[in-house]
Order: sequence, then structure tokens, then C-alpha cells
Amino acid sequence: MILGIDIGGTNIKFGVVTEDYQLVKSWSIPTLSHRDIAEIIDDMIEKAREIQAEYHFDRIGIGTPGDIDSERGICHRAGNLPYNQTPLAAMIRDALNVPTCIANDATAALYGELYAGAGKAYQNIIMLTLGTGVGGGIAINGKPYLGSKGYGGELGHMIIHYDGLPCPCGLRGCYEQYASVTALVRQIKEAIAAHPDSLLAKIGGESPSARDVFSAKEQGCPVADAVLEQYTRYIAIGINSYEAIFQPEAFIIGGAISQQDENLLAPIREKMRKPNTLLTSSLKNDAGMIGAAVVATVFLQ
Repeated sequence: MILGIDIGGTNIKFGVVTEDYQLVKSWSIPTLSHRDIAEIIDDMIEKAREIQAEYHFDRIGIGTPGDIDSERGICHRAGNLPYNQTPLAAMIRDALNVPTCIANDATAALYGELYAGAGKAYQNIIMLTLGTGVGGGIAINGKPYLGSKGYGGELGHMIIHYDGLPCPCGLRGCYEQYASVTALVRQIKEAIAAHPDSLLAKIGGESPSARDVFSAKEQGCPVADAVLEQYTRYIAIGINSYEAIFQPEAFIIGGAISQQDENLLAPIREKMRKPNTLLTSSLKNDAGMIGAAVVATVFLQ
């Protein structure tokens, strides 16, 4: 068996995965990303040891945000995590005595879809993982494109708004500042502040979630409808640009928001400049863990 670890800005998920990429059991711990990276890694090691006491896994694959050197196992930097040339693969390997490899989290999710999910039927796909930020993965002729330095495909940092919102990466107007779930929640809060008597405000309260805006729209809330109209327009802006550059066979959207399926996809399709296959991840919120397990299989042969 394989241990797949999916590091996010909010939670770190662990999944024991079989050789044919079936998820046996999963766990989650909070990332608490404001802390020093050593503390975060110590928590990962502690949880992995607990799992190791119950399940025998002979490889570990890790998907994590940021600029990742998979060959050397180093996390250079990330917008939402305090990496600084962090030798993550070696730290986990040495602590658990298990071969370990790492990849960008969206690249890992892309591997999961290519080998075990919605992407199995295609050779050229683009995957967007919408969460704390926007991760990206590009497959060309059935293989992930990683660029000359090993961390290509940072699609969330394409600039869509000159001099726009500041991004933790140091740029302004990045795609993820408008199309991530974090951005959607901000947009919901702004709408609630402007329309405190709306159904969206009643449902979302002081701590709204992405799910609340879909629920309010289903119940006929015009404020929620306007929020989703704007949000899906932002997503479509990126998709239209990537379509022009890469001409993929399909786009796949992952992350927890992908569970909305057609409630999310239908308004995006209406805004796509050219018709193309638009899907949600068939692995849903497990794509990162299963993809990390695929990475371990591919990289640790």
C-alpha cells in the first residue's frame, strides 16, 4: 500500500491507497499555516506514524502547493505555506524510514485524474483545483508538463487584472485572487455586507461558506445569483485563456467545490469562448491523496 499526503493551506489529508489506487481510509489534520514549517512537518510526521502503526505502506507520495523540485525533493516556496528551500521529502523519509517523493499538489491531482479518474479517456487536459488558492496541472500527450525546472503549471498565478488584488506570491491580480474558493468566500462576504437583508445573508451569517451561496441561489436569492455569476465569469476568463494557448481535449475542475457538479459547470460553460469538454474531478476531494499515491508509484519505480 501507499500513503498519499495532500497538503493544503487549511488542512493536511492522509490516505492509505492500494496499488490500483483505491482509497482504503483517510484522515485529516489542520495545517495551521501561520506556524513555522518545522512545526507543520512535525505534525505530519506524528500523524503518519500513527497511520504506520496500523497500516503497512512501502511508499509515500506528497502533493503540496508551491514551487516544488520533485527530483531533489525540495519545496522552494509557496504563497500559502512558509517553505524556504525545505527538503520535505528527505525529512519525511528519514523520520519514517519509507521512500518518499513530492510534487506540486495540482500536479498530483492531475496524476490522479490521468491514472484513476476523469482524465483516463484523454491525452491532453488541463486541471484546475479550486481551494485556498488555484492549483494547475497540464497534461500533454498523456504526461504532466512540469517545465524546465520541475514546477511548471502554476496556472493560479496568471495575471488577469493588471494592478489588481495583491497575492501572497508577490504579484498583483493573480487568477487565484478571483477564482479560488477563498476568493469566492470573500465575494460572498462583500455581498452580505452590501445586502444584509438578503437570503444569502440569512443562510451565510457571519461565517459563510461556498456551499451557502449555492444553497441560496437554489432557493431563488438574486444576490447569491449575482455572486455566482461574477465568480463563474472569473473562472471562465482563465479557461478561455488556457484554451487559446493549449487547446486541450478537456478541462477538469477539482477541489471541494467540484462537488457542486453542474451547478458550477453550467454557468461556466455559458461563458466559455469556444466549446470544450468541461468536467469535475471524478475523484472529488480525494484527488490530492490518490494523486499523491500515483506520484509515488511513478517517481519511485
